[in-house]
Order: sequence, then C-alpha cells, then structure tokens
Amino acid sequence: MRIVHISDIHLSIENFSEFENNYRKALLKVLSDEHQLNKPIDIIAITGDLVDKGGHSLFEMDRFKDYSNPYQIFEEEFITPIKNELGFGNSKFLFIPGNHDINENEILWVDEKNLQDDEVKGNINNYLSKNRTEFSRVNDRIKLFKNFESEFHKDTINYTPSFNESTFIYETSDGVKVGFALINDSWRCSTCQLHKHYEKKLYFGFKQLYDGLKILNAHQPTMNVLLTHHPISSYAEEEVRRIVTNHEYHLHLYGDKHNHGYDSYITPTGKCFGIMARAALNKPDESESKWQPGFHIIDIDFNEALIETIIYYKYIYSSCQFGFDTDTAAPSGYDTSKHSLSFKKIERESKIKKEDLDKSKFFKP
Repeated sequence: MRIVHISDIHLSIENFSEFENNYRKALLKVLSDEHQLNKPIDIIAITGDLVDKGGHSLFEMDRFKDYSNPYQIFEEEFITPIKNELGFGNSKFLFIPGNHDINENEILWVDEKNLQDDEVKGNINNYLSKNRTEFSRVNDRIKLFKNFESEFHKDTINYTPSFNESTFIYETSDGVKVGFALINDSWRCSTCQLHKHYEKKLYFGFKQLYDGLKILNAHQPTMNVLLTHHPISSYAEEEVRRIVTNHEYHLHLYGDKHNHGYDSYITPTGKCFGIMARAALNKPDESESKWQPGFHIIDIDFNEALIETIIYYKYIYSSCQFGFDTDTAAPSGYDTSKHSLSFKKIERESKIKKEDLDKSKFFKP
C-alpha cells in the first residue's frame, strides 16, 4: 500500500502566486511520476492546515471574492488538479482540520472562557456527544471545514463522517482492509489566550480515539492508521498516548510543527509508529533547510507488517521543482530501514501446491 502524506499547506494570498505558477506543476509531476513509474498511490492523506488563518485572505483575491467557503477554493485549486492528473476519485483523498482551519470569527470570548475552564477540570469529553451531529457556539469554528468534508465524501463508500472524528475503510487491490481514523483535534484551537490558561497544552476530547476504533474494528481491518494534526506531545490529555500505545492504532500521521520527525510508541503489548510531515507549502521560499516545504510517501508491506520505504521530497524554490530530501534521509532521500508495525502479518500464498508436486522424484515406489 502506498500513502502520500501531506500536511500544513497553509494556502493563502501570500503563497498563492508561487503555488499557481510553479509549485502545483512541480507537485503534479512528482506525484504522476511516482504513481505511473514506481508504485500506484492508494491514499493521499492531508493532516491539517489546508488553508492559513481560516482562509480569509483568499477572499481578498478578485477571482475568489464571491466564494463563501475557503475549502471550495482549496478543492478547486489543490485537490481537483491532482484528481485530474492521476485519474482519482474523492475516495483517494483524506483530510483533517488543523488549528489554521478554524474560523475564529465564530468564537466568542465568553464561550472560550467557559470551555477553557471545563478543559482543565477534565470535562471536555462531555461536549463530544452533542458535537458529533450538531453545531453550536462551542464548535461553530469548525463548521465550514466539516460541512465541506461531509459534502466531499457524501458518495464515498465506507466513509463515516461526524463533526468529531470521521472514519474510513479502504480496501486495497489485493483485498486488504485498512482503517483510517480522522481525528478532529483542532475544534478547541483558538488564539484567545486567557491569563490563567496561558501556554496550556491542547485538550480535544480523547474519547474520539476510542469512538473511531469502535467503528473501524467492526470491519476487522488488517491495519489502522491514525490521522491527527498535532503530535502527541502537544496534548494535555495523557490518555491520548496510552490509547495510541496500547490499542489497535498501527501508524500515526501528523503535522503542525512544519518539520520532519518520528515518534515510536512501544509497549510489550503494542507498537505504533508515528511520522510528522514537513509543511507542504506554507512559505515556499524558506531559506532554512529544516523548515523548507516538502512531503513524503510511505510504502507498506502487509506480508511483513512493516513500512518498507519512506520517500522524502523537498521543494527546491530556486529551480521550481521537487527533489529528494537528502537532509531527512541522506544520501538518497529514501528511508529503507523498514520500520515494523504491530498488525498481524498477511501470510504469503504459496506458489506451489502440494497436489502439483511430482512425488515420484522424491519417493521410491
């Protein structure tokens, strides 16, 4: 199975010219080459911050002044060209919100104060039941994103949307079922900083991870993939790490920090491997290598229950093209260290059947 992991695009008026004139063409070329010449791509997973600061700057452009949802712009400009280039349908794209995908115009200070008080008291999970199917003053900030997600995947088989976590069961060409839990860990994000909660970590309702697993495991997938925007180190809820470590999550994809990273959660009873992506676009002319745009491609071997290869790409601003990210995986941009995953291996089918053997060659009559 092949997963393209992209994060932190931050599409905005500031980077749109570079995106439209150079970046998009370069991205389409490398995705097409990988899909056609190497291995077919199964899923493109986007782990948050599709747009920048709620996408409001995009409406300042004349061509988008009549739009009301920034994710319609994102679909037309980012997703649709990839669909056309690779011949993909909507089911090939999975995306979750990041902290920049919330609409802060929908946040009232008094509501934020009450929510932050409830968070530190451990009451944030109590909001999830109502939030699952309803919008209110506590989760209106994520309404535009979630409405777009529901519309985008309305015809996707085995996709179960909610305003909290969503789930998807993908079946490979070989009939292997892979579960995806798309966690909404950004509905509690805002730039509203109250003095007594200053620099607090993020609460989002760890129950989302349990709820997602219940739906996925009903389909008996071989592997479960967890998508969050933030790394586990960003969460105030310690239960998150315990769930990821001890339950049936095998691969964790996330972003937010704009640079590459690994995190392996290991116990005697389980193992999950986490990969953090670079910012895919954000500041395309970034000069410091650590923060330069890029993405990676993950190849999974179900027979051996491991990540066979990770291919790292970086956007080379000076030449308007993607090249191998040799800073992350020197010297070739390929990580072939075969990171093991904890799901059950799929037994290879024997190419020789016992009944087809000529026993006379081995046994005397």
